Amino acid sequence: MGTTADARVSNSQKEIERRHLHSFRHLCEDFPAGELIEGETPDFLVITSTGRKIGIEHTQVFKKDGTDETAEQSDETTKDFITTAAKRHAEFLGVSPAHVTLFFNPQYLRRTTGAKRRFLTKAEKQRIAESIAVFVGTHMPEQGSSVECDWRPGQPRQVDLIQINRVYPVDRHNWRCLEYNAIQYNAIERFQDAITRKSKMYAACRRKCDECWLLLVADSFQSSGNIHPDATSLSHVYTSSFNQIYFLDFGLGCVLPLNAEPRL
Repeated sequence: MGTTADARVSNSQKEIERRHLHSFRHLCEDFPAGELIEGETPDFLVITSTGRKIGIEHTQVFKKDGTDETAEQSDETTKDFITTAAKRHAEFLGVSPAHVTLFFNPQYLRRTTGAKRRFLTKAEKQRIAESIAVFVGTHMPEQGSSVECDWRPGQPRQVDLIQINRVYPVDRHNWRCLEYNAIQYNAIERFQDAITRKSKMYAACRRKCDECWLLLVADSFQSSGNIHPDATSLSHVYTSSFNQIYFLDFGLGCVLPLNAEPRL
């Protein structure tokens, strides 16, 4: 039996799939009309008015980051945790509401032990968040003004820059984190890897539908999904068993069909 934590992860993943599918349905001119049903293998089924079943299998693609392809995704999770925890601690401390923007320094998002780096523990992330909340409270500007904190005394080293904005009245805390990272334009390897991985499930998908589509999603709201395929990536012919393949840029809100030919 799965644990409660497993259920939360599963529910969270399904919610991500729903958001992506909603955008795909809205943006794709070829999306079939019919009843939409959630499932597993494929992730979604569309039953048309003629009774034809079209499966849609979902997968996300991420930028490659050196030898550790999950590093950026993990760092983003760390930043999201710290930002949310800092906001909550600021509320707990009674810090005046403000628009707070954090710019993290990736160098300090993991703990260095000798020559190795490891991910921060939950307790470590919580301590960093609380120190940020205290720092923001100490440097809170007057209503109607703003301040930028760039390496000030006592500033947590995990954040290079903290912007605190109270230029306009705000009645609740609004915290976010931003970053500027490289965009990946050559997506051929990323796309083909994802297609090949999902192709192993094609036979199981087809047992439940008449044809099956594959939806590749890059969430360019996040640095790890900042993929904008160039013309070469879009014109490339990918090897796939799926009947149709689409790429959804969830950040920019656009859907692009990909060329594919069947496996031999």
